[in-house]
Amino acid sequence: MRRLPSAVAWSISIILALLFVAVGYSKIWGTSAAVWNSRFVNWGYPAGSQHVIGAVEIVSGLALLLPRSRKPAAASLVLVMAGALCTHLIHSELVRIISPLILGALALLLFFSPPATEYQRATS
Repeated sequence: MRRLPSAVAWSISIILALLFVAVGYSKIWGTSAAVWNSRFVNWGYPAGSQHVIGAVEIVSGLALLLPRSRKPAAASLVLVMAGALCTHLIHSELVRIISPLILGALALLLFFSPPATEYQRATS
């Protein structure tokens, strides 16, 4: 697969990091944490499970900013977004599938784009 230009990869990483840290924060500590809890319970998840998802989003979002951890962070975010997508589809919340679809696609793009060092070694 072709490598993303460095500026594009960094731009996507920064945007995703900001979004996932903000949403993860809102699931754990924000004023909307109670709303997230009731949503997760209504979807059939155990009470407090939004804390686990929020923590994964925060840690993975921050890890996107470190080149060595970008690929595993992107993979974990793809899995979280796949879960969100399935949850919204199962509960017929079709409008809510747009965000996980876009964010998951961007994380998948980062996952499959090799870092510059791997690309340079492969072509040498």
